[in-house]
Amino acid sequence: MTVKELIKKARKLRLENVEILDRYSEEEIARIYNGIGPDRFPDWLRKIVTESAELFEAAALIHDVEYDEGGTREQFTAANDRFRRNCYTLVKDRYGWYDIRRYLWMNKARRWSNYCELFGWSGWTKPEGVVDE
Repeated sequence: MTVKELIKKARKLRLENVEILDRYSEEEIARIYNGIGPDRFPDWLRKIVTESAELFEAAALIHDVEYDEGGTREQFTAANDRFRRNCYTLVKDRYGWYDIRRYLWMNKARRWSNYCELFGWSGWTKPEGVVDE
């Protein structure tokens, strides 16, 4: 999906913290959004991960903007928790309660949110004065 389509989807589904996108132009968001996966992944690997989890892209778009802004450890954890909840919203929009894929994708969302929490701190942009813990 294009950045424009992802923004539209995020707004349509009222994903949490979608209003953060209002602070940026579409071009700025396109510069910030790198697909699914950390900046330290090579482009080819992020492309594979993004294609394998395109369902989560609108959540990842918001998550990338939050990571670009950075902040405190509490804001970091809140962003990762929001990513999980936004992924759940995207999954529920696509799959009904009776579809096993719904629960498989929700489990993937939970795991990926945990990975972000465990391994994402080094990628969190920190403003002046915020130090690693």
